[in-house]
Amino acid sequence: MTDPGTTTRVPLKRNQEKHMQTHRLAGAALTSALAAALTLAAGAAAAAEATVYGGIDAGLYMTDTKHGNPNLQMHGTDISTVWGIRTKEDLGNGTYVRVSLEGGFDGSSGAVANDARAGAFFSRDALLIVGNERMGEVAFGRTGGLLGSTGTYGQWAANAMNPIYSNNPDGGLPGTFQSSPIVDNAVTFRTAPFLGGLRVVGQYSNAADQAATPESDGFSKVQHVYALGTSWTGEKTTALALVQVIDYPNKTMAATPSDAKATVNFFAGASAYVWGDLRVHVAYQHLEHARGVLGTPNVISGADMGFAAATSREGFTADSFSVGANHPLLGGRIHGSVKMVRASWEGPNAANLADDGERWVGAVRYSYPLSKRTNLYAVGTYAYGNGMFRNTEKAENVASRSTVAMGMTHKF
Repeated sequence: MTDPGTTTRVPLKRNQEKHMQTHRLAGAALTSALAAALTLAAGAAAAAEATVYGGIDAGLYMTDTKHGNPNLQMHGTDISTVWGIRTKEDLGNGTYVRVSLEGGFDGSSGAVANDARAGAFFSRDALLIVGNERMGEVAFGRTGGLLGSTGTYGQWAANAMNPIYSNNPDGGLPGTFQSSPIVDNAVTFRTAPFLGGLRVVGQYSNAADQAATPESDGFSKVQHVYALGTSWTGEKTTALALVQVIDYPNKTMAATPSDAKATVNFFAGASAYVWGDLRVHVAYQHLEHARGVLGTPNVISGADMGFAAATSREGFTADSFSVGANHPLLGGRIHGSVKMVRASWEGPNAANLADDGERWVGAVRYSYPLSKRTNLYAVGTYAYGNGMFRNTEKAENVASRSTVAMGMTHKF
């Protein structure tokens, strides 16, 4: 038995060798994964359609908050920086099999994004899809939730719900709207268009967050996501109505009690070309029992506002609105939007803090295409929060801030 007061000394050289060996193994694993992915794409090309694609955003992002110093980051915010592989095999009679593998990464550092787990190579999409041109398709695997722009089935992007056409944290809908998480173990379906442009889409995740609650924990001990919606795409209009329910694990977690009520999220929006090339967008969202307000990466939790969120069954109730428009200008396109959220805390409030409040966000964006694949952009936003959005410095620094972003994007 080792004496607790005795320290075992290991020669420095052995530590260094072990450290170097670990890095060599990690590098070899990453290289092997990349080689396998590229081999898959090359091999699939002989028997089916295969595409390697991606996009990168390089720019500056400046923020100024009430309680912090102005901050400058070398970080693009307009599009998601990703790479991926898509394959498709025609089985005849309009039936096909597709694969979608997509990974997010940080363009400024090269680090994996969209998943904190080590080795999450395809962090945004890892899907096997079976479909028919006349009927629709069913997908199995990890992908973005329906209320968002991530992955193959993000409905905000598919139906042009965001008037700014940007992933900018405050400029996009997540500045006041709650977005869906990226979900593991999902089954997602989407019908082919019928009745001139109508589609039905749905999603179920058997264990949405494998990192926190593995599927092996059992049905009642994991987080489930259920979603069902319908969309319409016409010659000059799009529309979307969707309901999503997030059911929490029946056990005490860091941010939720074992009996936390399910979050219900209703979203409706539309866009239309109303006068020439002027496109107008409107959207509304209602939340019940939400565990946070705003969307990723802006989420403000109950704990961030000073509430005892970990013991509250109820969470937040919130209503969000957005209106915006865009139009060609000087060879590019100018975008503008105003959106707001009014939210209230329904849980315990022992400290007698403000328990409701609003956040307003104004945003302007200009984009200019240098080519079909390369684009310049500039975005400015101003946000103001009141009531419970001022309860703590942490909450107010997100709710009340101004930002400027500019940069270049390239897609391949």
